[in-house]
Amino acid sequence: MDGETDYSQWSPGKLIKRVTSLETQLREQTIRYDQLLHKARGPVPTPKLSRPKAIRQFDPSKYSTRFIALKFAYLGQRYNGLEYHVNNTTPYPTIEEELWKALYKAKLISPTPNPSLKEGEPNWEGCDYSKCGRTDKGVSAFGQVISIRVRSNRPLVTTECEGALEEEEGDLEGDEPVQLASTRTHFDPIKDEIPYPQILNWLLPSEIRILAWCPFPPKDFSARFTCTERCYKYFFTQPAFAPTIGTGGLLHTKESQGRQREGWLDIQAMREAVRKFEGSHDFRNFCKVDPSKQIDTFVRLVSSADIAEVNTGEGGPMGYLELPDFRQYHQPQTEPIEPELQSEDCDKAESPLVHSIPKLYAFEVKGSGFLWHQVRHMVAILFLIGQGLENPSLVEDLLDIKKTPQKPVYDMADAAPLVLEDCKFGSGLQWITLDDSPGNGTSVFRRGDKSDGKHGTGGAVDELWKVWHRHKLDEILASSLLDLTVRGHMSNVRCYNEVSKGNKDEGPQDKARKSESQKIFLGGDSSRYGGKYTSVLERPRMETVDAINAKYLKRKGTGPPERNRVKIMNSEEQ
Repeated sequence: MDGETDYSQWSPGKLIKRVTSLETQLREQTIRYDQLLHKARGPVPTPKLSRPKAIRQFDPSKYSTRFIALKFAYLGQRYNGLEYHVNNTTPYPTIEEELWKALYKAKLISPTPNPSLKEGEPNWEGCDYSKCGRTDKGVSAFGQVISIRVRSNRPLVTTECEGALEEEEGDLEGDEPVQLASTRTHFDPIKDEIPYPQILNWLLPSEIRILAWCPFPPKDFSARFTCTERCYKYFFTQPAFAPTIGTGGLLHTKESQGRQREGWLDIQAMREAVRKFEGSHDFRNFCKVDPSKQIDTFVRLVSSADIAEVNTGEGGPMGYLELPDFRQYHQPQTEPIEPELQSEDCDKAESPLVHSIPKLYAFEVKGSGFLWHQVRHMVAILFLIGQGLENPSLVEDLLDIKKTPQKPVYDMADAAPLVLEDCKFGSGLQWITLDDSPGNGTSVFRRGDKSDGKHGTGGAVDELWKVWHRHKLDEILASSLLDLTVRGHMSNVRCYNEVSKGNKDEGPQDKARKSESQKIFLGGDSSRYGGKYTSVLERPRMETVDAINAKYLKRKGTGPPERNRVKIMNSEEQ
């Protein structure tokens, strides 16, 4: 290789000198190249540092407000009840906390500052806020109502036009469009208004959904005190808990006489008992006394009470899927449905009731107002009657204050199956539902979505479907595993059936079950062992209401508080 230097014969010192020389030449060439490049391109501009954008402060004085009512629903199992209490840390958030955060984040409310509250704590001062029913931890609601003052799209009236506005203010009590004197702007109080349900549903958790809003509640309207009727439902299954096989699973109480198997409820006996609740009665033996309220009257009117099987067809849960608009194949109603397009389940809606095991029942009670935990106490007594442990006449005995002046000690029913079904108002309210939306929908908030606030991506139905689907799959998996577990041991079941025939002999496990403590069902996922069963009327009694109230006042060192007795009578918490 001619012309190439052979470095193999060079000494180390000579090699180092050569490398140093080459490095010097490279640096000089790099400097000359950079100078030529800089001369060709010109000076490099200095980058300008952009100022951070200032956060725009919301000024509520630039917006008008209006007084409205909101109807909403929630599944309460993951919440610590509806009401938020200051300085009361709870394991789960309350419904009020979630509502307040959504209203505040959307700038729909501007509460009066309260120095005693921490930043981010619910503050309803200056919002004209009231709620209809105060549900406890785990309790759900399908027709809860609140009244509140919120921000409005209505153009703000200037000071010089206030006199002219006074004559126009009354127009907002109706549903006709009005022309404002301040700006002569045509404003429709419904169509041009903020879509309150859509905005709040966008910000609320999936388990809480705004269903409707009332644009024109009366001026003296209060969601709490204007309510004329509340309806509660308590759901339970039949059987209520896993039945015990063999003769050991038969109840040997005075009421059942060895004929009823534990786990199953006597629905007819429960219906006989539930009718005794109807009318005006003193329910002090069916509630929890709150001495801080010093309530001295416990008379409440129950307008109706019943136990009915829940329809699993078109009129029941998820029955809307049987309607023509939701079926698998679309076909105009004027044309007969072709046989090949007919779903197997299309004709199920013709049957008023689709029977299955386990069946689902609901105890429904309506009244103007309820005491603290009243419904759950009523259900607990009904379950004792349904299990054959008590006679239906127990309801009459507990409602007779002369016969039973002090409440016997007994546990109330579980909270999870209880639902505040509906709240009614005598004045009559015009509700604008998601179906009645003027068309502004949630597409304003989620670009590209096809939603009207009810159906479609992000709509109330879509979000609730996700919740239902998650729980439905849990139900299918659990029921399949339960069925597999039972059917996988049919030989044991056959053995017990043979033993129970004629009741001639009892197996060792049958005898063991008879010596076990009594199972008591209170609406939860399973029964509880309660020891040897003692009749309710034979149990220890609590102190009288007067004694409980007096003891509280003595402990607080105060006299009887001055308060509105009418308001106390209407207070409730389930």
